Amino acid sequence: MTSKPEDSVMQAWKKQCDTSLRMMETVIEGATKIREAQLEAASFAHADAEATRKAIAAATDPSQLLRLQTEWARANVEKSFAYWRSIYQTAMETNAELVKCLYSAAAVAGAGPEALTGVDFDASRQALLGVVDGAYKQWLDSVQRFYKPEFYKPVERASA
Repeated sequence: MTSKPEDSVMQAWKKQCDTSLRMMETVIEGATKIREAQLEAASFAHADAEATRKAIAAATDPSQLLRLQTEWARANVEKSFAYWRSIYQTAMETNAELVKCLYSAAAVAGAGPEALTGVDFDASRQALLGVVDGAYKQWLDSVQRFYKPEFYKPVERASA
C-alpha cells in the first residue's frame, strides 16, 4: 500500500497539534500551581494577621507590643521570600517543560536539537521572569500602599 502525500501532511499536522496541546497543558499546569501557591499564601496571611491582631489586643505593655510587631514583620519577610521562591521555581519548571516539548517535537519531526537553534530560549526565560517580576512589583506596591500612615485612620470612640 502506497502512502499518499495527504497522509504525510495529516501526520505532520497531527504532530504539530499534539505538540501545541502538550505545551498548552504545560502552561496551564504551571498557572494552576502558581494559583494554588497564591491561595495558600493568602490563607496563611489571613490566619496569621488574625492571630497577630488577637495577640496585639491582648498585649499589656509596650515591650510586648514591640516584640509582637518585630516577630510578625520578620515572619512576613521570611514567608514572602519563600512565596516568591516557589513562584520562581514553578516558572522555571514550566519553562523547562516547554523546552522539552519543543525538543521532543523536533526529534519526532526527524530534526535534531540544531533545528531549534533559531529559538531564543533566553528571551522565553526573560519573558517568564518578567511576568513573575511584574507580579512581585504589583504585590510590593499594594503592600506599600497598605502600610502608608494615611491608610490608618484612628478610630474615634464614643466616650462613655
